[in-house]
Amino acid sequence: MALHQIQAASRSPGETRLRILAATRSLLAQKGRRGTTTREIADLAGVNEATLFRHFGHKDALIDQCIEHYCSTVELQELLASLDGDLELDLQRIAMALMQRMENVRDLIVMSLAEEESGGSASDAAWRAPTAIKKIVAEYMAKRVANGELSGNPLFLARFFMGMTFSYVMGRKRFPEEYAPEPKGVIEFQVGMFLNGARKR
Repeated sequence: MALHQIQAASRSPGETRLRILAATRSLLAQKGRRGTTTREIADLAGVNEATLFRHFGHKDALIDQCIEHYCSTVELQELLASLDGDLELDLQRIAMALMQRMENVRDLIVMSLAEEESGGSASDAAWRAPTAIKKIVAEYMAKRVANGELSGNPLFLARFFMGMTFSYVMGRKRFPEEYAPEPKGVIEFQVGMFLNGARKR
């Protein structure tokens, strides 16, 4: 038995699955969906293609699972479920969670935007998590609208609130001069802008 076969045999199914997902993410970030092959993924993960197919079925299913694995909404759901305090502080905590999350999956966001332009199925999978997050944030906004702290359509409020974070995270390479402040300062500015606008009072 070859060394790589011995090493593969010693891994648990869960470990093998995680290695495949990590390899998929790495190659997607470099080559996109169309440029990534299952053979390359298997080689990078240290498994054979049969193992990859046994775990995920086919390439599209693997990519969907990869995106869903790395774009989980669980942490944000848990955070929002724990919020019931000061509106400004709550929004700062939400913005920080969104910023950290977007930074962590920025490579997948870039890939999904490129796929969207070419009509790739990976872009559909990539937008499921942001859509779910928008719904979760909108539910929080709806509660604040209901108790009179905010006004407006909760879905629009969620979308524009998330959009401020998105534009900041995605623009960090193109507009580096805007990235001097610490994230805390950026978030405080964002929340202040969201709640109060820019007009001098």
